[in-house]
Amino acid sequence: MYSDHKSDHSLLCREGVRRVYYFIPLLLLIITWFPLSCDTAPETNLEEEMRRDSAALHIALMPVQDCFPFYLAEQAGIYERLGLDVRIHTLQAQIDTDTALVHNRVHLSYSDLARAIMIQQADTFDLRAIAAVPAVLQLITTQRGRVRNINQLKERMVAVARHSITDYWSDRVMDSSRMAQTDIFRPQINDVRIRTDMLCNGTMDAVFLPEPYATEALLRGNNKNFSTEGLHPQLGALLTPTWVLRDSTRTAQLRLLFQGYNEAVSLCRDKQNLRDSIPNLLRTLCHIPDTMTDTISRSLPAFPVLQTPSSADATAALRWLSTRGKARKDYSTDTLIAVFNGLESLQ
Repeated sequence: MYSDHKSDHSLLCREGVRRVYYFIPLLLLIITWFPLSCDTAPETNLEEEMRRDSAALHIALMPVQDCFPFYLAEQAGIYERLGLDVRIHTLQAQIDTDTALVHNRVHLSYSDLARAIMIQQADTFDLRAIAAVPAVLQLITTQRGRVRNINQLKERMVAVARHSITDYWSDRVMDSSRMAQTDIFRPQINDVRIRTDMLCNGTMDAVFLPEPYATEALLRGNNKNFSTEGLHPQLGALLTPTWVLRDSTRTAQLRLLFQGYNEAVSLCRDKQNLRDSIPNLLRTLCHIPDTMTDTISRSLPAFPVLQTPSSADATAALRWLSTRGKARKDYSTDTLIAVFNGLESLQ
């Protein structure tokens, strides 16, 4: 009995081996085909996403009030309705938006006319200023340092971004107070969020801040000493490389971008529901505490529509850079400002 059982067992084993052999080619085919079938879809999706990304309009913005209408237009679906695929790159410092533009990572950037001159006259990158933005700044002094007026800033630290709109107004403030330019120390703090926090924790004696950070600093107990609201020159600007203005596809995208911006401005005036989106922007973009977002949102002034930059403002920026030895003698602002076709019709 034992031998018969052993013989039957051996027969079954051999039969099982044969069946396995029959399935080996099929298994190899499945193993070979499976990774290919898994990889094909992601590769196709990646290629499609890269194509869409290349065709989209890329813009570099800062999380400041001047740029809010771009974000609101995107969130409200205005750009989608207009058929514009826009990719917003949010950067915390103006020097970073300038860098993104110079390296052709974006087609438009938020900056100012002084920085535009610095870039253009370097002969390495040609650009144009095609839209003006208010870029209102406030000089806020820290409560901890007990600085109550500008004259008390002597030998104090005032944070700025070098050779930019904040640096320009720091000079103007010193002039109006009959103080020498060297009477204050100006550490370069480019990140606007860090600049705000350094003021509030007493690391800086004073800083120039745009909205909404200026109101946040005031709510945190600091003091306003100066504001550029209503003053000239107006140096805030949106910049674009010259090659973009020669590209009909990109210029068409820019027109839709500005149209969406101005539509968002109008909706903020007429419809409260769009303005109700601002507290979320304050939280997610500006990292402002939840306890302040509603108050700051209600205090922000109305957004203006975009306009063509002023040649007089560009001349003022050039004159200031010249006093600092930062402008070439042969440089002219004649080519800095471009009248963007269609912008006037949106005003």
